[in-house]
Amino acid sequence: MASLLDIKARLKAVENIKKITRAMQLVAAAKFKRSEDRARTARPYSQELDEVLGILAGLAESAEDSAAADPTFELSFFEGEPPLEVEGVRLFEQLDEPEPKRPGVVLFTADRGLCGAFNTRLIRAALEFVRTHPKMDVKLIPIGKKGFTFFKNKDIPIIYHEDGISDKLELDAIKRITHKLVELFVNDEVDALYFIYAQFKSAMVSTIQIEKFIGIPRVEGKKEQEDYILEPERKAVYEQLLPLYATTKVFATLADSFASEYGARMTAMQLATKNAEEMFDDLVILRNRLRQAAITKELGEIVGGAEALK
Repeated sequence: MASLLDIKARLKAVENIKKITRAMQLVAAAKFKRSEDRARTARPYSQELDEVLGILAGLAESAEDSAAADPTFELSFFEGEPPLEVEGVRLFEQLDEPEPKRPGVVLFTADRGLCGAFNTRLIRAALEFVRTHPKMDVKLIPIGKKGFTFFKNKDIPIIYHEDGISDKLELDAIKRITHKLVELFVNDEVDALYFIYAQFKSAMVSTIQIEKFIGIPRVEGKKEQEDYILEPERKAVYEQLLPLYATTKVFATLADSFASEYGARMTAMQLATKNAEEMFDDLVILRNRLRQAAITKELGEIVGGAEALK
């Protein structure tokens, strides 16, 4: 059985741990609130832009579409840098499109742990994607230190990674990541891109999503398509909207990821604090029992010694 000194040392350690987990819970709660607002704000904008681009993708097939005569688009993310040239047919989903042979999996994880099963679930989803597509030459693009650390010694090749992204989601960083992803696609290093990320639902709930990036699905059967007037010309509109679409998609995905991460960390630290409090109470009871046993033993020795002197 542990001695009183051991119990005192454990009590001190548990109390220090409780202070740390409580502080981390409060910090995560403050960051969670900002991230939650950002995620809820970005999602409707991203969904609406998806629909607009889907309608424009349907218009791209029209014989009257001036972009059909010149299917090459120039996508610019930074002023002063040469634009990325890509064929318009590669940007939109095609009917009976074959499965990609060299897909790139963009895995969004956290830079740090202590957030429950947040990172583990995402890593498992990426492994499951590779396992269920054995005929594909999957390339990995981890966004976040935890995903990169796990996969860097695996057989899956990593062609690009990014970590240390601020939860403030600075636009320059978002554009840099988006430009690199589109560049990998344009340069034919991958023939498709898939996002694996945690979509925020609530502080305690997030769902793992696998979404295709770049391949814009066509929205068909809408009468509103006939009412679209694109000025100055359709090609110019596509070249303005496509970089905005890609950047917004990355922004919304990162916003969801950060909100899910901070929600998971806040919940995990709250549970850890509660467990530390329960352990502290159990140790206090054990310490008191040991003290009582020691006092009883000493009293017994005193009484026994007094009787021996009679």
